[in-house]
Amino acid sequence: MKLIRKIQVVAVLFLIIPGHLFSQNCATHHLDGDCHNDVQKGYKVYSQSHSTQISALDTVEMSIVFYGQKDYILSFCTHKNLYPIHFVLIDEQTKEVLYDNEEDKYLESLGLGFDVAKPMILRVNAIARLSNDEEINDKIGCLGLLIQYKNYSRKKVQLQL
Repeated sequence: MKLIRKIQVVAVLFLIIPGHLFSQNCATHHLDGDCHNDVQKGYKVYSQSHSTQISALDTVEMSIVFYGQKDYILSFCTHKNLYPIHFVLIDEQTKEVLYDNEEDKYLESLGLGFDVAKPMILRVNAIARLSNDEEINDKIGCLGLLIQYKNYSRKKVQLQL
């Protein structure tokens, strides 16, 4: 009788506790996941680095401002079954596609720099080549975007003038 009562209590708790408490926490995946392998000496982690949940059926768009006189490194990481990551860098003002990593066989890191501040849209989706149809429909994982930056060296700035 006591065993049945314990089972009932556990069943009620599972019904009461929201499902999102059991979900994956992706808030710091860009620092904890495979992205941390891309940390470069002399670069700082940019505050617009971001992590979110993603499935192979999702497309995520992020607005990011890249400030001038800085070099940036963008690194993406996710669950192994969601690779490769497809991302497109779009000029927010002109809507022109500036870079599509599909042309570089889904490169996971990109280095870039701007002379002046540039608002950009980053459109990201997971291709999930290693997943079967069932996993594509069911698998949700974390997507991390680690953005690192460093100021242009004085020598580089003088050469641009």
